[in-house]
Amino acid sequence: MIRFSLIISLIFIGLTMNAQDGEYHIRVFGHNAKSVILETPVTSVDSIYIEKGTTAKFQTVNNLYSFEISSIDSITFPWIENDTSTMVHITYNGSSVTVDNPYAGQGVTVSCDGAKVEVTSTISQEVTYCLSGTTTSGRFYYESNSVGRILLKGVNITNPSGKAMDLTCEDGIIVELADGYYNSLSDGTGSDKKAAVISNNDLMIQGNGYLTVAGLVQHGIKVKGQLTMNSGNLTISESASDAIHTEVLVTNGGTITVESCGSDAIQCEQIADIQGGNININNATDDGKGLKSDSLMYISGGVLDITVSGDQSKGIKVDKTLTISGGDITINATGSTVVTNMGTYYEPSYCSAIKVDEAIEISGGTFDINLPTTNHGGKGISCDGTITITGGEFDIETKGDGATYDYTTSVKDSYTSSCIKCDGNMQILAGTFTCSSSGKGGKGINTDAVMTLGVEGASNDDLVMSVTTSGERFTVSGSGGGGGWPPGPGGEGDYANPKAIKAGGNLTINSGTFTVNCTQSQNEGGECFESKDTFTINGGDITAYSKKDDVVNAANNITINGGTTWAKSDGNDAIDSNGTMFINGGFTIANGSQQPEGGFDCDNNQFKITGGIAIGTGGDNRTPTSNVCTQRSFMINVSNGAAIQIIDPNGNERLTYKCPSLSGGGGGPGGGGNGNKVLFTDDLPTGTYTIKYGGAISGGTEWAGYYTGATYTGGSSKTFNVSGMVTNVSAQ
Repeated sequence: MIRFSLIISLIFIGLTMNAQDGEYHIRVFGHNAKSVILETPVTSVDSIYIEKGTTAKFQTVNNLYSFEISSIDSITFPWIENDTSTMVHITYNGSSVTVDNPYAGQGVTVSCDGAKVEVTSTISQEVTYCLSGTTTSGRFYYESNSVGRILLKGVNITNPSGKAMDLTCEDGIIVELADGYYNSLSDGTGSDKKAAVISNNDLMIQGNGYLTVAGLVQHGIKVKGQLTMNSGNLTISESASDAIHTEVLVTNGGTITVESCGSDAIQCEQIADIQGGNININNATDDGKGLKSDSLMYISGGVLDITVSGDQSKGIKVDKTLTISGGDITINATGSTVVTNMGTYYEPSYCSAIKVDEAIEISGGTFDINLPTTNHGGKGISCDGTITITGGEFDIETKGDGATYDYTTSVKDSYTSSCIKCDGNMQILAGTFTCSSSGKGGKGINTDAVMTLGVEGASNDDLVMSVTTSGERFTVSGSGGGGGWPPGPGGEGDYANPKAIKAGGNLTINSGTFTVNCTQSQNEGGECFESKDTFTINGGDITAYSKKDDVVNAANNITINGGTTWAKSDGNDAIDSNGTMFINGGFTIANGSQQPEGGFDCDNNQFKITGGIAIGTGGDNRTPTSNVCTQRSFMINVSNGAAIQIIDPNGNERLTYKCPSLSGGGGGPGGGGNGNKVLFTDDLPTGTYTIKYGGAISGGTEWAGYYTGATYTGGSSKTFNVSGMVTNVSAQ
């Protein structure tokens, strides 16, 4: 690798010293020397180096180009003459053309029929064809066996009956946009061709000028090969179909702008590889896509700004795998959902920012995704398969309400918006996330299968997640009511519920910092974490609040092995398992609401405690199952909002805690608005304890009512003996 870099450096020195009347370029060939995948002046190259033995990096003044070594056939250093006298000059003058061909009789033939120009070249020498002038009835056709270079220097070609530019070259075409010049190419409504510009082989665009293309019949640009954008400014002002249609797209620099199209803005049949540059897209077509690949898409750099406003449209759509490692991505998806008759059932199709069929893999980049109130049911990031995220910065907001539809003539169903959604397993292991969903039934992060958050043992700073939902639930079927569609008080029914983080299978938190809020004001349904199977906390720093419903709910089991968790509900249980519950470690504070709700609830199922510190408050709490516990617990009845302190048999302070005030009525010992039933567990020895109550706490450090280093004064005290696994204490 050192030898490779040294040889390239020596070549640079020699080429730079000899460059006078022209300049040497670096030209990288791929696909068995049948295409140019990079060309740039030697003077613009800072360095070339090998990374990890597999990737060649070309660092220029403005861009970093990366290629797999196995994809490179050869690197050459052609001499590019700056002397314009060596170029073939083609100047359009309305209905006629002026040609200056210094290679006439040497293998370059230029023929003209009015303003229609045909160029054929049979020589191996590279020739530059400089196009300028204006015509409204012209064309440029080029065919060659060697690399062709077309210099656009203020040319404006409209062909009302066909293609404006038709390029065929076995080794690919380079279109150079002359510095500061504006160019335009357009077909006409009378054309029977597929695009205004067609390249039958690879096409590369570079330079510092401007090119505007209009495809009035089908595409703006169609490339039967690879389209590479290195520099310059390319605008598709309008197209009846795809603005750009190519087999492969590679962007290293420059700016691509699509202002209007009749189908997809950029459509790639095989691969899209976005390494740099700027892509600006505005697509208002129903079912239109901003950036589309039928197979694979890679985004490692560049700036993407995409707006799609048509119903069921997609900002980025990939049929197989999307891999993102960098870049700045902004997507506004403002269209809405379309329900389609599939024959025996109906199926909704959403307007989503990013939609992938098989897999999404994200390790970096920034994402600013917005789905406003006009978008009902859309998804920020959506995958039919799996999602794996190991880095990146995400700011995703959905505002549209969900809705019901007739899945069949006798079955109702619903759709709702989600910030991140997949049907398969989801792993979010690192990154920074701000997700907000304010529409009815809206969800933050949602998978139908298994969800894993964070890496066990990793820093909690690696994954930082803030998720908020505020939209109300709505009725899908039955007589349910309150805030849904249709609204109404009380009743039973099937609801579309808002969830902040939901998994159809197991949900596991290994590490990370989580701030989760469900602020619904009218109805239940807004849970911070929901698992339809088992919810496990192995680590992490979790702060979660639900105004009306459970903070945490799992269908079969909740297991806490580690981490720091504060779960607070003003309207239901804090941590609720419909099956069993195990606390083996960690530090957990669970504040539930008035009776019959509480901090920890697992109905009458097994509640096993073997370790950790846990405090549960509320109108009620599930009593630990004594015969399976290996760590002692206290069940303490105290006055509502009371401050308590517990001293162990050795005189050590074990708990100083200010209980929350519970609103509402209730009744019964320690229940409702009359009192608080507190569960406290720690590594507690046997013996005689003292509990202080009715006093005040001052000083120290407080978190969620839990104090360290504080002073307890006043009130009353009593002693109690501890020998078994569960001890009931009254402190009122």
